[in-house]
Amino acid sequence: MPATYHHRKTAVCYCLIGLSIFLLDSCNSTKYVPDEAHLLKSYRVKVDNEQVDKKELDSYIKPKPNRQILGTKFYLGLYNLSGEKDSGWNRWLRKIGEAPVLYDGGETERNNKQLGLYMRNKGYHHAEVSDSVMLKKNKAQVSYEIAAGIPYILRSINYHYEDTTLRSLLAPDSVNSLLKPGDPFDVDAMQAERARIETYLRNRGYYNFNREYIYYEADSSLNTHQVDLTIGIKKFILPSGDGYYLVVPHRKYRIEEVYIYPGFDPKRAIADNKGYIEGLTTFRYNVFEFRHEDKLKADPGVISQSVFIMPGEDYDAEKVKQSYKHLSSLRIYKLVNIVFEEKYPDDPYMHDYYPLVCHIQLSPTTLQSYTVELEGTNSAGNLGIGGNLNYTHRNLFGGAENFTTRLSGAVETIKEIDQQGFGNMIELGLEGRLTIPKFLLPFKTERFIRKYNPKTSTSISYNYQHRPDYTRSVFQTSFGYNWTSGDFITHIINPVQLNFVKMIDATDEFLEDIKDTYLEYSYEDRLILGVNYSFIFSNQDMKKTRDFVFFRTNLESAGILLKGMARAINAERDSLGRYVMFGNAFAQFVKGDVEFRYFKIMNDQTNLVYRIFAGVAYPYGNSITIPYEKQYFTGGANGIRAWQVRNLGPGSFNIFNETETPRYPNQTADVKLEGNIEYRFDLFWLLEGALFVDGGNIWSLNKDDDRPGSVFEWDRFYKEFALGAGFGLRMDFSFFVFRFDLGMKVRDPAQPEGSRWVFMNSGYNRPQYNIAIGYPF
Repeated sequence: MPATYHHRKTAVCYCLIGLSIFLLDSCNSTKYVPDEAHLLKSYRVKVDNEQVDKKELDSYIKPKPNRQILGTKFYLGLYNLSGEKDSGWNRWLRKIGEAPVLYDGGETERNNKQLGLYMRNKGYHHAEVSDSVMLKKNKAQVSYEIAAGIPYILRSINYHYEDTTLRSLLAPDSVNSLLKPGDPFDVDAMQAERARIETYLRNRGYYNFNREYIYYEADSSLNTHQVDLTIGIKKFILPSGDGYYLVVPHRKYRIEEVYIYPGFDPKRAIADNKGYIEGLTTFRYNVFEFRHEDKLKADPGVISQSVFIMPGEDYDAEKVKQSYKHLSSLRIYKLVNIVFEEKYPDDPYMHDYYPLVCHIQLSPTTLQSYTVELEGTNSAGNLGIGGNLNYTHRNLFGGAENFTTRLSGAVETIKEIDQQGFGNMIELGLEGRLTIPKFLLPFKTERFIRKYNPKTSTSISYNYQHRPDYTRSVFQTSFGYNWTSGDFITHIINPVQLNFVKMIDATDEFLEDIKDTYLEYSYEDRLILGVNYSFIFSNQDMKKTRDFVFFRTNLESAGILLKGMARAINAERDSLGRYVMFGNAFAQFVKGDVEFRYFKIMNDQTNLVYRIFAGVAYPYGNSITIPYEKQYFTGGANGIRAWQVRNLGPGSFNIFNETETPRYPNQTADVKLEGNIEYRFDLFWLLEGALFVDGGNIWSLNKDDDRPGSVFEWDRFYKEFALGAGFGLRMDFSFFVFRFDLGMKVRDPAQPEGSRWVFMNSGYNRPQYNIAIGYPF
């Protein structure tokens, strides 16, 4: 393609980006600001004590100036692009834009008071807050200055038990208190301590206890900025039938009975609860009483192993929480509701324990469903169309077994091997997966199930690929387990993972093209039998907007068992000395990689995402190379987006510099290092924007690799990092995200040293677009 065309294409992209920024930034930002008013341009909060959390101070400032993207008031710019005429276009611009935020002296005064209140809550009772405003050309800049003063410190902490029955329980636990002598006199910390005590008691039988029974008394009469704090525990207030209240010691509750309703119908229960309950069939399973109508559709054993609330045990709020979590994870109930009933709520007499009845109401969800998916594909610039037919049964054998099957097909137009024409790639696949909510092991695992919520998974799939240059099939099956430990950690282990790749046919041109290359051994019939383990950590909380971390490591080994069998039976060897089992030389390798992501939540509309990936695969024993399916590659929609998928690396290898240019891309390898930074921001409607920088490369470990510059060398690899940058648009439909990313090469390691910075080389550098579903990471 002529360089002039590349130049024009690149220039158009630059012009569009520049024009967009110019229009939004150069528009009169005070266009819709009344003459006597002022646009709130910015504000600043300054405090003379570094121990004060400035981020928390910032949260008290209202209103905030118009939102910015990369220093530009993007949403205000959209609003200002509208005209005064009441037309559909102008109304739409105002809807997706943001009206100017005006300076308000009353709001500034309110902010002053809120900042002062915050400082007092943090122990700075003599803090002084002042503000100033600079008005210029219908714009206002507000400054808040805080002189913190000397904070009040906790000198001593004492307890007053109006309910003396709790002394023996709470006194030993005081070592775990969030309040310590020497800490600031912090109201937020005191509230957190109330919540901690509440949780502590509710996990030990005190069903009716709440934080309102905890109070504080503070004595600062010493005038030394020190506080003597007393934590008081009130008695329980028991309503009586005659309208009076009794003040009695807090009551400890014990579970007397647990009723489970596996087919609960809330509408019928609301209409006639007594009649509905009396019409149910009752039977006992273990320590639980099941109440249902018609045929029981779920195995009571599976349900009971997900319930942590046991008759005869003290009430425990943590076990209630775990029961919710495990019952919901069965995925056969759309609603899980756990209700407790005091058997004798008006009993005025003192007992060691009070009986509590638990009702677990489980409303079934739709067990079977199917979906049809259609999607466009773009692999290395080759366009196509694909579709999937998915079927799901959430309770296949009555034990909450989740079965999914997928029938997939795709057609893609790709270049022929001789690069002179186009052909079609046809891909057909069938996959089935069964997930069972327990460990399938020859020994009892009930305690493990209750603690870690394990699942057993087995899958089987067949994939048929027909390309202009070759035809092959891939059969895969696996058996394994996954379980959780704590709220953030997941373990996945597959002790059996079998892959069999069969080369059905290949053209003479293709075979000639890969002959005597590193890729030749990757396109043989291959049997892979191995084991893999994954460790995943994620502290993302969907209910809270806060920074979070994702970490994953994968370890895989293949061929050890087959190697042992081959030696034991003295299996035959091929011409390269490799053992042959079941008609082919099986693969033997080890592979490991790690991935780290950090999500920095800047505000409700913007966040910054960092990602680092590192992996290495090493063939040994019965393998010369890593099987093609297990090799690393980069580029494409989820890699370094300035390159097409599998069109970067290894190292400084340049496929177009070969004397006889290979006609099949050979850009996979054994080592991968990759890093990404992506700035994501909301635009309007469903549309989101992103700016990104990607970097990294792949390398080979085999010293005999015939691709020049491809081998990983410690004194050279860092010079062979590729760098790309670009921007993206995404449409968030809640249930899926449609993504378009455009990347530009910044540094290309395939170019000669001294010429690798290629960003401004418009004759060489053309934009690479990527279309995908979902975020890249």
